[in-house]
Amino acid sequence: MKAWWQRLAWRERRLLLGGGLMVLMMLAYHQLWLPLQHAAQQQRHQVAQLQQQLAWMQQQAPLVHELQQTTPTTVKNSDVGSALSALSQTKQITLKRIQPQGDRAQVELDAVPFEKLINWLAALEQQEAITVQQIELQAMPTAGMVQVKRLILGRMNKS
Repeated sequence: MKAWWQRLAWRERRLLLGGGLMVLMMLAYHQLWLPLQHAAQQQRHQVAQLQQQLAWMQQQAPLVHELQQTTPTTVKNSDVGSALSALSQTKQITLKRIQPQGDRAQVELDAVPFEKLINWLAALEQQEAITVQQIELQAMPTAGMVQVKRLILGRMNKS
């Protein structure tokens, strides 16, 4: 190899050295500089997305605070069954049977309009801190009506 290099003319050596240097610079550019630039661009994009997400969260903070304020802090009725009976009368829901099970109750209902059922369940959660723990519904032939096959309601756990 050394003999071959010595046989080359001075101009050829310079040309090969210059070409080799250009190849090394191109390799360094493609193997080092471009990946670094690509990673930096991705990081800038990610920062922009996270800033947008933070701005959205800051906009939603008052709503979250408001919802936390409306969450019941004390339970009006200590007995789940009596709370269910009282609110079902207010919302005009006919209860067939309430079977208490500690801080829970299994409830049987007549066929009821779905919207009325949802409003009753929402009122139970908001006013009495009673939530749905299990529910099984079946659509009725009449539009908007549902048959409640299984409904277990209970107090929310305050931790």
